[in-house]
Amino acid sequence: MLSINEIFIALDTQRSLYLQDLHLPSGESLLICGDNACGKSLLGQLIKGEFGQPLAASDIININSPSTIELISFDVEETILAIDRYNDDSENIEGGIDWGRTAFDIIGDSEHSHSAIAMLGIESLLDKPFKVLSTGQVRKVLLAKAIAAKPQLLILDEPFAGLDIASQHRLSCALSSLIKAGQSLIIIDFYHDELPDNIDKILLLNDGKNAIFDTREKVLNSATWQQHNKVEISLPHHLPDCHHYEHLDNSQAFASLKQVKVSYDDNLVFDGLDWDFMPNQHWRLAGPNGCGKSTLLSLINGDNPKAYGQDITLFGRKRGTGETVWDIKRHYGLISAQFHRDYRASTSVLGAIVSGFFDTIGLYDSPTDTQIEIAQQWLELLGLSSLAKQPFSQLSYGEQRLVLIVRAVVKLPLILILDEPCLGLDNHHRAQVLALVDYITRHSNTHVLFVSHDSRDKLDCLTHQLEFIPSSNGFTLQQHQLA
Repeated sequence: MLSINEIFIALDTQRSLYLQDLHLPSGESLLICGDNACGKSLLGQLIKGEFGQPLAASDIININSPSTIELISFDVEETILAIDRYNDDSENIEGGIDWGRTAFDIIGDSEHSHSAIAMLGIESLLDKPFKVLSTGQVRKVLLAKAIAAKPQLLILDEPFAGLDIASQHRLSCALSSLIKAGQSLIIIDFYHDELPDNIDKILLLNDGKNAIFDTREKVLNSATWQQHNKVEISLPHHLPDCHHYEHLDNSQAFASLKQVKVSYDDNLVFDGLDWDFMPNQHWRLAGPNGCGKSTLLSLINGDNPKAYGQDITLFGRKRGTGETVWDIKRHYGLISAQFHRDYRASTSVLGAIVSGFFDTIGLYDSPTDTQIEIAQQWLELLGLSSLAKQPFSQLSYGEQRLVLIVRAVVKLPLILILDEPCLGLDNHHRAQVLALVDYITRHSNTHVLFVSHDSRDKLDCLTHQLEFIPSSNGFTLQQHQLA
């Protein structure tokens, strides 16, 4: 089915992807894993035949691949969403909104599309505009599209990213069934419990090279695997100096929402939402994909125009009474899948981080020496100093995510919005980031709003939970204090 005879590709001036003599027989499955920037996603692209840059004279690609391959990845997701953005004709449409293609338009009406839709349980999404779906819903639609194509080889790059707990379990069962049915399958991911337990083989990459390649059982019991998966966390002796919001009024809510209602094209998201976000609180927002968690966050951070005309008070001021978006954003640091997709500015890694001081996508103001020094301290803390001058766009997805997390915390904001912050992070960096967030909340006046469906993502600082529960009329909300 697949033979990798030899690959040699320079990842940058210091790293390369080098593999020899790897073979996957027809009907077998393979998990490709390894740390951020080890070459996992690049390997998937090479197998698919989609290496997107000119080859150097020293590059070698000698792969025998099947004729039909489907690849689902963050890049593929961005490309499909970009098509809808490019074709948006809202200016010329009555009502002023071009909703673009539906989820069913993306999947297609093929011989196997309905069985793929049923396998993933996404019937309710079919008529919805694709570009307004949540991160997890987008991923499920693209998975159905790939499965429905019935390719000789199916390559899924982080297929569980952004899926709620029930959807993760459903996808794991679906992939297990595909493996049993003889579908040749490659999963590119970090090792976690939701992966199907009948994967045949594992390839562990380390610095772009084959650390170990064998059956699942032999790899998981090997000393190489145990050594690679040791997690060591380092925390700063003190946080870089920044604005600490030392004079907070503990009686004034950061955000107060009364009877808030949001709907899109007759699709009700939630109604009658009452919620107060007070000082000394750190909230987890919980609920299934598409319930409105990200919508709520956008209402209070200045990104959603549906906040106008609603009873929303931010930092003591009623929304829509003359404040600017920048008056709101100066209090926030933000990381989300949507923000990551939108961050397409041409800037260096250091420039991307410094832009967090100005709440802009890209750097358009001249930073102070102090701001540059603080950004460099954060880079050093997460072991990213060597990337400071590299173009942000040339980093791997996981490296970009780390940089955008640093951008979110660089000014020690009053409110840190972490919406699926660890998408694309290897297990070491995931643990490091979560420990750092807890450390920040203990040693500053930063308050956290946290969304994650991943069981590995645990924060000790969380004090309250707001849960979106499906009901006959959208979602109802329950809030309670955490033990």
